[in-house]
Amino acid sequence: MKTKNAPAIQKDYDRVEREAATAIGYILFEFTQLDMELGLYLCWSDHSVGVEELTKKVNDMNFNLRINLLKVKVQEKFSGALNIVKKYDEWINDAHGIRELRNELFHGRWGFDLQRQSAANVVGLPTSPLQKSRLFTIAELLDHKDSIRQLRSRLADLRKSNPV
Repeated sequence: MKTKNAPAIQKDYDRVEREAATAIGYILFEFTQLDMELGLYLCWSDHSVGVEELTKKVNDMNFNLRINLLKVKVQEKFSGALNIVKKYDEWINDAHGIRELRNELFHGRWGFDLQRQSAANVVGLPTSPLQKSRLFTIAELLDHKDSIRQLRSRLADLRKSNPV
């Protein structure tokens, strides 16, 4: 097996870093679109009655609070329609999963494992016993981007079929 020289290792490192940064950038783009679309959906709830007040309220909410407000609105409007509540609950659970992934990706720091062709996300201080790391292949990062895109599409479908 031939050993790579320093310039070849650096080139490989730069490629993995660039591919990971691109994938993470796409995740950021998709997530911010999802966050905005959920916010607008909440502002337009109740047939846009009170949109100005809701805009002020929702604008100051983070994604977690927006998800929780959606859950309240779904319960208020569809408490007797368990099939609709179930569809929203599935979306809400998936949205919380994406929120947790987002927190991990954006509150951690990044390194690269060239042998595994992966990006390592590390959360916590190096001196902390609570520090944890997680490896992502570029394909996994792109799959997460696609999951967020699908979540956006599912929200649009819910909005059209059973608006709050």
